[in-house]
Amino acid sequence: MSTILDALKKSEQERKKNHVPTLSDMPVPEESARWPLYVIAALSLTLACLVGVLIANWYGPNRSVPQADEAKPLIKSDAANQQIVEADLADVVVNVVSYSLDSSQRFVMLDGKIYRENDFVRAGLRVDEIKPNAVVLNFRGELLTRTP
Repeated sequence: MSTILDALKKSEQERKKNHVPTLSDMPVPEESARWPLYVIAALSLTLACLVGVLIANWYGPNRSVPQADEAKPLIKSDAANQQIVEADLADVVVNVVSYSLDSSQRFVMLDGKIYRENDFVRAGLRVDEIKPNAVVLNFRGELLTRTP
């Protein structure tokens, strides 16, 4: 019986010598943290600085309320308003006015771009009405008629 046991032990030792590890024999690697602590700290510091800059710009010394002697008058004369409107609209060139009885077909070309009634050309300047040979522009409440 000892010879059988010796043979079994010998065959077991030979099997262990020729054993090649498989994927199931490999140890599972430990997962590292997704974000290292220094990255989280750097992002937090950057965000805090950004919020600080935004708050400083919002409530900083550049944000001042005009005093009574610095305040501009709210009502201006019509002649002064008309001169201001003319000066602000001096760079607007009316290229083409296309009038149609159907209001959806009307358009005007200002500075090479096409606009329809109630379109904004820029901040404070709107195409109010398109007439057969002119366009009425509304600049901050002031109406001005321009021709090509």
